[in-house]
Amino acid sequence: MSKILILGKIPPPIGGVTVHVSRLIEWLSERNFNKFEFCDIKKRSAFYIFLKILQCRSIHLHISNPYIQLLFAIFCKITFKKLLLTYHGNWGRYGYSKNIAVNLSACLAYIPIVQNEESLVKAKWWNRNTVLISTFIRSKRIKPLHKELSDKILHIRKACRMLFCTNAWNLTFDKEGKEIYGILDIVLKIANTPGAGLVISDPSGNYQPYVKRHCPGITANIIFISENHDFRNVLALSDAFIRNTTTDGVSLSIHEAIEKNVVVLASDVVRRPAMCRLYTDFSKVNLEEELHEGRQNLNSSAGSGSGPDTLEMLMQLYNRI
Repeated sequence: MSKILILGKIPPPIGGVTVHVSRLIEWLSERNFNKFEFCDIKKRSAFYIFLKILQCRSIHLHISNPYIQLLFAIFCKITFKKLLLTYHGNWGRYGYSKNIAVNLSACLAYIPIVQNEESLVKAKWWNRNTVLISTFIRSKRIKPLHKELSDKILHIRKACRMLFCTNAWNLTFDKEGKEIYGILDIVLKIANTPGAGLVISDPSGNYQPYVKRHCPGITANIIFISENHDFRNVLALSDAFIRNTTTDGVSLSIHEAIEKNVVVLASDVVRRPAMCRLYTDFSKVNLEEELHEGRQNLNSSAGSGSGPDTLEMLMQLYNRI
């Protein structure tokens, strides 16, 4: 029997795409779903990947590069293979040429998968088979931080009245040249908010020199974590999570913060979960007021895990094709 070939990467590095793929294959195996095969494109040769693609009639692709998405879509179309293509991000977030590549790959794919309602409307114009399936998959397995790092966060936790956290998989910029994760704005706000501390999760290690270059002298009550780690450990020690992005798909960290009853402050650039405290201009946010009101809004159902079951939806899709 031909199986679904899942193509993607797993951590390290840690990022939204790699975490989604790792949890997907982990839970498919846990549920004894044997109709898939996983190929790690980071660890396998191009020849091996090509052979695997030839052996399978259906492929689920998790690659963010629009040009590679388009090449896969063309290849699958001319070889009569069914391509499921998950777009990990908001539709139209690239510049002109990359957006054209995204549109064309969606047109050629068997089923495009998008992350929010806004993207669904746009993608359906190119392919009416487009479906909305979140990339958030829950996981109870949390690898603890090593003691030195944990003690460092606990130290700043005790020194501050309010501890905020944020994360970024790498230093990246949007099509207008703006920093996608808005870390500099967060650092400046924390530096000018008495009693506030900040933990910046950046496994790539690229943000610390960038911030120090643009904000020299601002180091008090700010910690950078530049190694692979489970961000849920940081959330558990924080009062609030800040998602200051200029564009977004589905933020796994937002869902994980809500599960842990941690206040979420998020930019109003895409539709966010109901528990988020939204803003349009972070420089005008009063962190203390937002934290207070956010805590009042949290209730016992905030981390109940309600919502669509991503894994179940994907298994149904796999069974259907």
